[in-house]
Amino acid sequence: MSPRRNFHLAAALDGAGSHPAAPEKPFTPEAYARLIRAAESGLLDFVTVEDGPGRLDSALLLTLAAAVTDRIGLVPLGPAAGDPEAWATRVATLDHLSAGRAGVRPRVAAGNAEHARLVGALGTLEGERLVARLFGRAAEFLDAATGAWGTLVHPPQGRPPLAVLAHATVPYRLAASHADVVFVTPKDTADLVAIRQEIGTLLAKAGRPAGSLRVLADVNVVLGGSQEEADARRARLDEAAGTPFTSDAAVFTGTPERLADLLESWYREGGADGFRLRPAVLPDDLDTVATRLVPVLQERGLFRTAYTARTLRGHLGLADLRGPGSPVDERRIPL
Repeated sequence: MSPRRNFHLAAALDGAGSHPAAPEKPFTPEAYARLIRAAESGLLDFVTVEDGPGRLDSALLLTLAAAVTDRIGLVPLGPAAGDPEAWATRVATLDHLSAGRAGVRPRVAAGNAEHARLVGALGTLEGERLVARLFGRAAEFLDAATGAWGTLVHPPQGRPPLAVLAHATVPYRLAASHADVVFVTPKDTADLVAIRQEIGTLLAKAGRPAGSLRVLADVNVVLGGSQEEADARRARLDEAAGTPFTSDAAVFTGTPERLADLLESWYREGGADGFRLRPAVLPDDLDTVATRLVPVLQERGLFRTAYTARTLRGHLGLADLRGPGSPVDERRIPL
C-alpha cells in the first residue's frame, strides 16, 4: 500500500491504565490534566477519557484540561441515552471551552434488564435482534443529538467528531453511518485489512465518500527500554493480576522502536489511518509514548513534528463544517 498522509495517534486514559494490575493511584482532576499535557507534549491528535461507576466525570475532567492545554483534542465518553439535546449541549460546551478541540465517544447504552437479556442471548438469533435494536436506537439518538448542533446549540467546529468503538458488523455499520472516527481491534495485519474492507463497503452503502471516516486501530502497550525490560514489566503485572493480560484489542510488549515497526506495518500494509494506544500503566507508558515513541515515528516521517491545526477536526483532516462567519476563537476560555 502506497504511503499516505502521516498517521494519527491518540491515547486512551482508562483508570490507572489498561492492565488490570496497573497500580491504583489517586487520579485527581489535576492528575488527569497532567496526563493530558504529557500527551500534548507528544503532539498526539487527541485523548479519550473513560468514566463510569466510581470514576470522575470524563466531560468535566476534560473541561479542566481545556484550560491548561492548547492544541490536543479532548474526547469524553458520552452514553447515547437520555435527552439528546442535553447531550449535544454538553459536548458543544466543551467545544466552546476548548476553542474547537472537543469530540465525543458515544457508548451504546442498555438498562440492567436489557443488558442481562442480551448477555443471555449472545450467539443466538434473538441476541442478534437485540443487538440490532440496541444499535438502531443509538443511531436515532445520535441523529437527534447531532441535529441539535445545527439548530439549538452551535459548537465552534460545527460538528465535534464522533468516535465509535466497534468490534463487529453491527457497530461497524453505526460507525459508517454516523461517526468520524472508528476504533477497531484487529489482532494482526490480515485482520485489519479485512476490517478496513468491511467498513469501506458499509461506508459506501451509507452514501458517504471514502476518506470521511478515520479508522484507528487500538493497541494496548507495555513498554520498556529493552525487550527484556518490557517482558519483565509485563510478567510482574500479570503476576499481580493472577492471570495473563488479555484484551479486546492487541497487546504489544516491547520497545518503542519495535512498537513503531508494528504501527508502520499496520499503517502501510493494513490500511489503518492511525492508532489509539492504551497505556498499560499510567503515567509510565504514556510518558514513554510521548518522549520515546513519537521521536522514532517522526524520524521515519510517519508523524507530525508540530501541530498545524487548532481544532480536532483539523488534526484529523476532516471537512470544515463551520458555517460562514463562525470562525473558531483560538483563545481557550480560562477557568
